[in-house]
Amino acid sequence: MFTLLDPVTADLVFTLAVSCGLLVAGAATIAALPWTTSEIAATEKAFASLLSVTETAPTRARVAR
Repeated sequence: MFTLLDPVTADLVFTLAVSCGLLVAGAATIAALPWTTSEIAATEKAFASLLSVTETAPTRARVAR
């Protein structure tokens, strides 16, 4: 007997839903990227200030004997 929720149909629906979800998530990610020059400059400035906060002086590891 044919039912609407047989395993093949369920797999097809799941695959289509996941594929569409990934496409929508990718499009939303691309849309959220900075596209204007001022947005790119602001992003670079924020990233540079973040790097200067987390910089530490390099240290050499010593082996205890």
